Amino acid sequence: MTAGERVRILRKSLELTQTEFGRKIGIVQGHLTGIENGDKKITESTINVICAVYGASKEWLRTGGGEMYTKDHGGKLYRAINFFNELTPQYQDYILKQAKELSEIQKKQD
Repeated sequence: MTAGERVRILRKSLELTQTEFGRKIGIVQGHLTGIENGDKKITESTINVICAVYGASKEWLRTGGGEMYTKDHGGKLYRAINFFNELTPQYQDYILKQAKELSEIQKKQD
């Protein structure tokens, strides 16, 4: 499997279109298509940006070894931030309150 194919797998795991994925890392959809199809080589700087923005593992992206996401990320943080940003300030406040209460419940159970 090529690095471009792994980029496609990563993008799909995040449920993003090529346009959405590319916009956040500073490349246009056509260039991302070329990377995913193997027509364009992925640069080291692009790998670094993808890993920083989406929490992907550099080792996995380069070689396929290890896990797709870094252990501290797993793609969940990215998805949570996107959902949170889509909410109105009123609902954002509600989510923060609920998260705090869940954290306190968890601490009591540990």
